[in-house]
Amino acid sequence: MTEAQVRTTMKTYGWFYVERSPKRRRKYVYARRRQGPKMVERYICPLSQLPNLTEERLREKLAQEPTLEP
Repeated sequence: MTEAQVRTTMKTYGWFYVERSPKRRRKYVYARRRQGPKMVERYICPLSQLPNLTEERLREKLAQEPTLEP
């Protein structure tokens, strides 16, 4: 998928496209949306792997239940 396709798909499901590069290394793609008073994020994939991402896989990642942090 292209970046534009990913952005469009995320927007359709109520998510925002976010890129992050911790410590200025590789860039990673995340999806973000507000859920009540909190912002929820989902890791999608490294930016370099975006062309290998399918729409099915993206929808699966967006639909996952959030993990509970200790």
